[in-house]
Amino acid sequence: MNPSSLLATGLFLGLAAPGLFAQGLVATVNDPLSHGQPNDSFLSLDEAIRVANGTLSMASLSAAEQAQITGTGMNVLTIRVMAMNTPTITLQAPLTDVMGGGMMAGRLTIMGMGSAMVPRPTLLGGTETHILALRTHLVTVMGMRFDGGQVAVDAQTPAMMGMPMTEMARLMNCELDGQTTAGVHLHGSGGDESMLMTMNSRLSNMPVGYRLDDQTTGTGMVMSENEFITMDNVTLGADVQDDGNGVMSMFMLFRSQYAQGQTLARMRRTASSANQFMFRIVHTDAVCTGDVLDLQGTANGLTMLHHHHGDFTAGAGGKTVWTYPRTAVFDVHGSEMVFHGDVYISGNVFSPRVWQQNNRYVNGTITYDCDGALPNLLWNVYENSQLVVPSSARSPVTVRSSELYNTTVDCQSLFAATAVNGSYRVGGAVTGFATENTPAPSQFLGTATIGPVDPQIGGTLQLHADMPYGIGCFWDFAFSYSRPTTTAEPFRFYGDPATAIVLPGMVVFQSTTNVPLPNNSALVGLELYVQPVTIPLLGQSWVPTFHLPRGALVRPRM
Repeated sequence: MNPSSLLATGLFLGLAAPGLFAQGLVATVNDPLSHGQPNDSFLSLDEAIRVANGTLSMASLSAAEQAQITGTGMNVLTIRVMAMNTPTITLQAPLTDVMGGGMMAGRLTIMGMGSAMVPRPTLLGGTETHILALRTHLVTVMGMRFDGGQVAVDAQTPAMMGMPMTEMARLMNCELDGQTTAGVHLHGSGGDESMLMTMNSRLSNMPVGYRLDDQTTGTGMVMSENEFITMDNVTLGADVQDDGNGVMSMFMLFRSQYAQGQTLARMRRTASSANQFMFRIVHTDAVCTGDVLDLQGTANGLTMLHHHHGDFTAGAGGKTVWTYPRTAVFDVHGSEMVFHGDVYISGNVFSPRVWQQNNRYVNGTITYDCDGALPNLLWNVYENSQLVVPSSARSPVTVRSSELYNTTVDCQSLFAATAVNGSYRVGGAVTGFATENTPAPSQFLGTATIGPVDPQIGGTLQLHADMPYGIGCFWDFAFSYSRPTTTAEPFRFYGDPATAIVLPGMVVFQSTTNVPLPNNSALVGLELYVQPVTIPLLGQSWVPTFHLPRGALVRPRM
């Protein structure tokens, strides 16, 4: 943190500390109905929310209801639902919007507490428009199961008014299942700064996981940050509808899985949409029946797609990446990816960046139809594929230091001449306005397999290397970056080099190294990045001085 940020944080905490760190009241919900009856023997979830909002006084509650509120302080800061006593709450209507008591009161936590038999208490949404609506940044919802309803969580939050972005609303350790419209609906208009962080949660059996509606202006934004998310049988993982003119909105997905669905992320922008929008997808695997990423841009607003260190598999005839139309402005960069299926990247003359590095393309057609940034393709492996530059393209394409197996490079544009430089090629052809220059005489890009990625402490981690002739590798372990810097070229570090431990010895050809893990519980909860580093052993001029084949995140467990 830089000194100015540190000072600002200190001032904020100094001003807000009286409320943020005040001791709060705990309201324990024991009513199986969402709203219940006033002045009865049970405290309902809706009553608890209204008390936390300050719109229902504790004095108006019955003695039995008041007995469910314990602790000290002026504000309810925790609403607790215990699965042992209240395993299910049936909605009678959408719950009152969660506003909280304001900045000086502090963050409100709505907490589900599981039991041995019921891991999470359930909110039964039926056919209601939504179950829970979040209208404040200072709220955390955790440990709940949302069943049914049109939308599980509806989030629209106001401008943050100087609060740090880390104070966004949070949804943690929850299950969302069977919603008929979307699991999460995040939307904003005008100067809203609608922001929601979702972590360690599962979304299943719904048409849309995350629906983002952006109609912000000025300093407004819509931001969805998501980590350790599993989406299963979700037709559209993220459906972005952008009509915004704010600063910049984002959909971020880290360390996540998407399966048994049609499309991981889809974007539709209106002609008037002029804000910047970023997709940042890192350490995420997706298996789709259709396209994986389907992004329709606009000429007025920059659409950014940053995708790194994941596996994308498209359905039959589908595309793993699709940016269009070519009249739109895009910023696209990706690395350490595996693509099974087609890739189609286009963009207009104002597109600032298009680069793809250290990727593997399998059984697909890779098309670059660009007018702006020159596609920069480095250290990629193409297997049984076709790389196409159509006649409409105007940006020359250069394939550098790559390996092509049964892959044809076909340039159909006189104005976008394509060059294959310093690359190793077996099979396929170089046709049209494409040329091949200084071909590499042999393979040089090694690969690695690391597993299991969730090894048991006291067990063994296997490191398998597959190195071409004349290439050696050594292994390193480092603490992973939670948010790696992925804009750097040509190398990205997913583990902190300052923490790296290098295993002794160098391996060549095909080898397996067994690494015993200490039976030490302190390893549980740590995340390591394990990676080979390769170097040329024979002074080959066509081989990079060193190369970083893709490694893996490793999380030891009990």
